[in-house]
Amino acid sequence: MPILLNKTIRLFLDSIGRRDEYEYYLERFRSDHSGAFALVCPLGENFAEVAPLFTFDLKFLLRLELDPVILLCGRDALKMRNMLFEGDHPYQSRLVDISGRNIRDHTAEILEYLEECRQQSRILVLVDPSTSLEDALRQIVPTVSRRIHFVRTAGPLRDKSGAPLYYYYARGGERVEAADDDRELAGLAVRLLNHYPRAHISIASPLQLLQELFTVKGAGCIVKAGSEIHRYPSALLADRDRLIALLERSFGRRLVSCAFMERLTDLYIEHDYQGAALLEPHGNAMYLSKFAVDRDARGDGLAQELWNRLSADHRAIFWRSKNENRVNHWYEKLADGSQRESEWRIFWRGIAADDIPGVICFALDREKDFEE
Repeated sequence: MPILLNKTIRLFLDSIGRRDEYEYYLERFRSDHSGAFALVCPLGENFAEVAPLFTFDLKFLLRLELDPVILLCGRDALKMRNMLFEGDHPYQSRLVDISGRNIRDHTAEILEYLEECRQQSRILVLVDPSTSLEDALRQIVPTVSRRIHFVRTAGPLRDKSGAPLYYYYARGGERVEAADDDRELAGLAVRLLNHYPRAHISIASPLQLLQELFTVKGAGCIVKAGSEIHRYPSALLADRDRLIALLERSFGRRLVSCAFMERLTDLYIEHDYQGAALLEPHGNAMYLSKFAVDRDARGDGLAQELWNRLSADHRAIFWRSKNENRVNHWYEKLADGSQRESEWRIFWRGIAADDIPGVICFALDREKDFEE
């Protein structure tokens, strides 16, 4: 069912990203029954320059009936509070000892403050000069919220060369070293993720906060533990029922036949069946028969992890995708070339020039596996 939004809000969201994406995320956020929508942690000495824009973003979230909690901790907490409270603003602050060292555990009290702010259409700002940001987050995640958004003018984490990192992995083969200036924040995020594995942690600029929240591609850096991906030589060794369920959820249609599974010789499946890449051989290349990521895992970097695993094992790969598939722009970055034929677009990577016509014909001749 389409989400009911007034024209002004929808036009603004249309300027941020695709309608199907922001409607999906908005529905997902609204259905989350944790205390607050998210814990938002503004950082940095020069945050005063972008405080008005940050306030605009937070006002917009409030109009969407999403209720973030702003968390200001440490020695700069009061200074940051004064930055935010300049001019017209939707904030209501509470000075609280979150760690409870001096009095008690304040988590239940914070939830009461949050409910008061909801009733008054205000955004709760927690101010705690006596507690470090890490200690405060450890105390209130996940009861207040399991979503943590660090917002800073520098935007996402960067690697040693200065390039932005859209995913920062706590461990595994995908992990890269963060720039020296970002190591402290990266370490904080990793420690929080190790403590609360189900937490969602991102780092973004206030200029791109809404894009980070409401688009699959995002515009910040998501901190991930790193997925556990299993490789199987046959579909017989995988959980067939869970695999079929994943494919049907991902494609949004029912399979008309599972015969293609008999031809699969390389299956890369995420441990919890949130994503899968299924390949079968064709000549000297591999045909990527299915590439599926569960809707709830999209935007979390699993697709890139799956691709990195399969492309590390196979040099020559080709696949087909419907012309209207919204991930074709991502496929373009992965492929050496592509060709449109009727309703399909055929992509290839590492295929010899003489073999390209043959793989195109092979892909076009494949029967459809899903209901129309």
